[in-house]
Amino acid sequence: MRTDMFQQILNDLNSSSADVEASALISTDGLMIASALPAGIDEDRVGAMSAALLSLGDRAGRELARGSIERVMVYD
Repeated sequence: MRTDMFQQILNDLNSSSADVEASALISTDGLMIASALPAGIDEDRVGAMSAALLSLGDRAGRELARGSIERVMVYD
C-alpha cells in the first residue's frame, strides 16, 4: 500500500511540470521502491547507478569534511 502511495506521488511529480521527465525512489542499496520512468528504461540499472552515485557522493563528502549525503537528485 505504501508503494502505491509513493507511485502516485512520483506520477504527480512528473505531471506537475514539463521539465520533470522521470522520477524514482530508490533505497541506499539500489532497490527500486517506486518509479515513474519512461518506457524502455531499465529500473535495475537506474537503481544500481543511483546507489553508486550516493556512495561516491558520500565518500567525497567525508573526504572534503562536508558531512554525509542525504539524497541524490540528477538534473539534465
